[in-house]
Amino acid sequence: MTRAELDAIISDAVNDSELKSSEIPSIDLYVDQIINLVSEKQKEGSPRFLDKQLTKTMINNYSKDGVITAVKGKKYTKEQILQILTVYSMKSTLSIGEIKRLLTGAYTIEGFDGKALNDLYDGYMRIKDENRIYAKKVIDGMIEGNSLNIEKEEDFLTALEGIVSLSAYFKNIAQAMIDAKYPEPEEPDEDEDEKDDKEEKKKEKKEKKKKEKDQKSAEERQEENA
Repeated sequence: MTRAELDAIISDAVNDSELKSSEIPSIDLYVDQIINLVSEKQKEGSPRFLDKQLTKTMINNYSKDGVITAVKGKKYTKEQILQILTVYSMKSTLSIGEIKRLLTGAYTIEGFDGKALNDLYDGYMRIKDENRIYAKKVIDGMIEGNSLNIEKEEDFLTALEGIVSLSAYFKNIAQAMIDAKYPEPEEPDEDEDEKDDKEEKKKEKKEKKKKEKDQKSAEERQEENA
C-alpha cells in the first residue's frame, strides 16, 4: 500500500457527517423525523457509515435504559435529540452504562440545562472536526517516527497494529476518566431478612416445580397403564 492510498483510506474513515445543533429544529419531533434527519445528514459523509443507521429500536432502548430524559408523549424535545445524538455518536467506543454515567454527571453540574447541553454538544462536534485532521497527523507521526515503509508487508502490519494499540489506549483512558469522575453507584447492601426471604421464595418455587413435574409423570404412567 502506498502512502497516497493510506491517506485516502484515512480521509474516508474519518469522514462521518453528524448534525450540528443549529441543524436541529427547535420544535419537538417524532422519532421517524429524527431518524430521517440523521439519515439525510449521514449521506453527506462516507458511504461506510450508512450501514450504521440510527433506528427506532435504538432510541427506544436509550429511553428504557434511562440514558436520555423521560419522553412525554410521542415527541422529543431538542434537548432529548441532543442526548440521543451524543449517545449514538459515542456508543461505538463506550458502553451505554458509561455514557449514562457521563451524561448523568453533566446534569449534576449546577446550572446545567438544555442550553448547557447544546454548548457541550457544539464543543464535542468542534473537537471531532479537529480530530479528523489530528488523527492523520498522529498516524503520520507514528509511521515516520518508526521509519516504517508501508509498501512493505511487514511495515504495513506493524503500522496497522500500532493504530489498533492507539485506539485501545485512548478508549482505556476515556473509560478510566469516567470511572474516576463518575464512578458506578454502589449497590445498597441487602438486609439479612430480605436475603432470607428471597432464598425461601426460591426454595418454594423449586419445590413447586418439582411437585408439578412428579405429578405430571404420575399422570403419564397412569395413562400408559390404563
